Amino acid sequence: MVMGSVQGRQPLDAAGSPSPRVPAAVTLFSTDESLISSLDALLRGDRYRLSARPRPTSLSGFLSDRRVDAVLYDLRIPVSARLDVSRELRALQRRAAMPVIGVCDSTMSYESRLAAYEDGFWDLFEFPIDSGELVAKLGTWVWLKRDVDGLQSGLLVDVETGHYTSLGMKRRLRELAALAQRMNDPLSCVLFASDQSLNGSDDDAAIMLDAGRKFSLALHHSTRNSDIVGHLEPLKFMVLAPHTPPRGAVRFAERFTALGLSKHLEGSSPVTFSAGVAGIEGRNGQVQACPELLLAAASRALNQARAAGTAQVAAAWGVDA
Repeated sequence: MVMGSVQGRQPLDAAGSPSPRVPAAVTLFSTDESLISSLDALLRGDRYRLSARPRPTSLSGFLSDRRVDAVLYDLRIPVSARLDVSRELRALQRRAAMPVIGVCDSTMSYESRLAAYEDGFWDLFEFPIDSGELVAKLGTWVWLKRDVDGLQSGLLVDVETGHYTSLGMKRRLRELAALAQRMNDPLSCVLFASDQSLNGSDDDAAIMLDAGRKFSLALHHSTRNSDIVGHLEPLKFMVLAPHTPPRGAVRFAERFTALGLSKHLEGSSPVTFSAGVAGIEGRNGQVQACPELLLAAASRALNQARAAGTAQVAAAWGVDA
């Protein structure tokens, strides 16, 4: 692995409240106007908010969106598209907390219905839909999903900053690595850490932690909406940048290390930050099989950057070494 030194925003949304005053967001994937109109009339009111969309390019990516409480998917689609949906749901290995409900018609065979359940659909409803049964089940599923979100948020999200925790970032890294492999898309990982350690008096430590919070806010406000920000340690942060090749991630890292240095020189921050960068240009089977390789390469680059001096950036130009 060759390494060289060179001198937004996507916090996880808060888990939905289980209060019935908060409408449940239900997304319907269908182009059938009669189905859309029927469900719109059925779910109209204070308890639900229905949105209709054509089929997503990545169902697995959509199912990680915590702003949505349930998905209704029209299975009256061509066989090839139906197989794509099956593959994506099976790839999730039933880890998704999102209720996914299929809509079919009376011509769907018993074998196909069993296959849908095996793929990961929570239930199937025939169109025209039994409104009483759907509303009763949907209400139970939504509150269950929100309860799971509430439990997970304490583990996956840093309460103070709203950024992902180490556990949350590892999960997002696995998801984004799989997506990058499927789409033949670049993906970069950037690790930021303070060049100064938390030593000395409690007052000094408090001042440094405040500087870390300010750096956290800078990441929150100045990264792209597609970037994923994690708070790993009091003075250590991680950014996953989809659609970004390593050289672009180096420029991104330089922006924030320069910002930290300027704040330090003007006396408004007691710390500076260095960064380590690693990324893939497109498909990379080793990273898909073990996404932690990307994080390990960025960590080695960060160590080199911190050893080189103050506010440095180092890049790992290969993640499989």
